[in-house]
Amino acid sequence: MDKNSELNQANAPERALVTEVGFVTKVSGRDTVVLCDIETLNRHRDEDESSCLPAGQIGAIVKIKVSKGFVFATVREITRQGDGVGPVQHVVMHLDYIGHGTRAPYMPTGINFERGITDFPIPGQPVYEVSYDDLEAIFGVNDTNHFHVGTVFPQHVTPASIMTDSMLGKHFAVLGSTGTGKSCTVALLIHRIVERMPKGHIIILDPHNEYTAAFSDCGEHFDISNLRLPYWMMNFEEHVEMFIGQQPSMEREVEIDILRRCLYAARVDAAVNMASEKITVNSPIPYKLSFLLEFLEKSMGRLDNPEKLTPFLRLKGKIEELRRDVRFNFMFSGLLAHDNLKDVIKNLLRFPVDNKPVSTIDLSGVPSEIVNVVVSMISRLVFDFAVWSRGENARPILLVCEEAHRYIPTEGHTVFGSSRKAIERIAREGRKYGVSLGLVSQRPADVSESALSQCGTIFAMRMNNERDQRFVEHVMPEGSRGALSALSSLQNREALIVGEGVRAPVRVMLDKLDENKRPSGGNPEYSEDWQKEIVDDSFIMDTIQNWRNQGR
Repeated sequence: MDKNSELNQANAPERALVTEVGFVTKVSGRDTVVLCDIETLNRHRDEDESSCLPAGQIGAIVKIKVSKGFVFATVREITRQGDGVGPVQHVVMHLDYIGHGTRAPYMPTGINFERGITDFPIPGQPVYEVSYDDLEAIFGVNDTNHFHVGTVFPQHVTPASIMTDSMLGKHFAVLGSTGTGKSCTVALLIHRIVERMPKGHIIILDPHNEYTAAFSDCGEHFDISNLRLPYWMMNFEEHVEMFIGQQPSMEREVEIDILRRCLYAARVDAAVNMASEKITVNSPIPYKLSFLLEFLEKSMGRLDNPEKLTPFLRLKGKIEELRRDVRFNFMFSGLLAHDNLKDVIKNLLRFPVDNKPVSTIDLSGVPSEIVNVVVSMISRLVFDFAVWSRGENARPILLVCEEAHRYIPTEGHTVFGSSRKAIERIAREGRKYGVSLGLVSQRPADVSESALSQCGTIFAMRMNNERDQRFVEHVMPEGSRGALSALSSLQNREALIVGEGVRAPVRVMLDKLDENKRPSGGNPEYSEDWQKEIVDDSFIMDTIQNWRNQGR
């Protein structure tokens, strides 16, 4: 009996024969160097019906026999042995460890795989190609806590599984260049989650109205026509951004102090059955804007010097301007301040779910000067509700933030200060209260590192920008140098998935969604559209009407 047959009998019930491709020459705490025979590698790469998976390519998985089972590793780099003179007979492969597998006859694949290394190989030990059973043991888990998103590289036969609780419990990010399929990936993830858990609570901040059609069967759509975010829900920082702005000026601090005093007085005046000492400028107590203006005018009346009235007049003018502007009706509509916080929470967070666990919030119609405040309010609403609802009826919530670089930029951007603070708080503390965060961006280097580094699972798609590649490598939750080197060569719909949501770093071809479940943000077809003449120009007036009414 040859060595391979003995090895397979000793490690039954592994069904497929394994093939030795080389032996270990060097071992360190983070990787292994292997010497391989080039003829063996090439022979198995050319075998279409092999029961094993070829090892001679970047990203391939191999296994090394150790005293207790196998160490599994990925191929990071392949170089030729020697000085480069003459034909190639041997190559050197550099491997990155991914985990350890032991015999488990009680499991379908006969292998129990665990992340991490408990038994390192030593020089001289043989290296083998992996079988389909090996890949199934590592990536193909299928139970109530997993869902499938695609197939494993390179054969694309084994299904790739995501661990639901681990991915959502420790946040996730979908990163990649424009056009690589990020929005479709987000839609795929949410559809798979909803299929397994139809009573979920998912909110998508959608800056381009891409996801409305994708979740028409299982989602509730909100835009400025039906979104209700009353102004009194803003905390003090959001009031400052709304009524004063972020532009530095000589009198800005004076205006902030005036607003603080007037806002506190308005909240105290409107509070019912609450002690004034428990009320702050951040308390979500409904107050009337007319009360705020009344307190503002009373403060102005106490001043004798006209030059000191300028901050008061500027603040009063801004508030009255916002009340008149029809674009802000979803925040300032009506003269009375109704306590409708319960209705806002029920609608946005889906209580009850009513077969629509997804809320898509279209931000494209929100005036650009306050979109930061709107994102901050929604994010803070989600987090604060989770904090104060801990108990028997508490439910986890997922907040997905598209174009994350807009709302949580790197330090130094002051325009989106409140939204960055609210989302970073979810990234740091959300796990404790059952709030999961999903960040999506084509410019990861411009996303707050504080927020992105908290994402335990990263779906990295093709990235051509070297700065983005370096940043992603920096925030990766675990080392995966071999796979990261292939970021610039990934195909569309292909992703490198690393972190808590997968049992080991894996390169995946993502499933293709049905047309009616895909986001609507496709690329324009210039080659077809620019060959058609437009005869009916009525769409121009329709567009102008939408433009003027700030609604579609």
